[in-house]
Amino acid sequence: MKLDRTHSFSQEEAVARVRALTDYWDTRHGTHTDWQGSTARIKGKVKGLSFDGTFSIDERHLVAEVKVGLLAEALGGRGYVERKLTDYLDPARTLEELRRRIG
Repeated sequence: MKLDRTHSFSQEEAVARVRALTDYWDTRHGTHTDWQGSTARIKGKVKGLSFDGTFSIDERHLVAEVKVGLLAEALGGRGYVERKLTDYLDPARTLEELRRRIG
C-alpha cells in the first residue's frame, strides 16, 4: 500500500513525529526501524500483522510504502496505518505528548 500525506510542520518536526510513531511500534509491538536521515525502514508485526516498508518525509509530504499481506489488508491494516499517521501528524497533538506514549 502507498500513502501520500501532506503535513504542515517543518521537515524536522514531521520526522520527529513519525519517529515517535515508529518508536512506539518498536517498543509496543517489537518492530525494528532503521532511520537514515528523513527516511525510515520498518519491519516486523504490528497487531499481529506483518509489515515491511518505508516512510519518507520531505518539507511538505510523508510518503509511506508498506507491504502488507492480503490478510492484513482484509483485517484493516491500511486503516490502522492511516489512523496512526493522522493522529501523529495532528497539529493539535504536541510532540511531547506523542513521545510520552512510547514508554
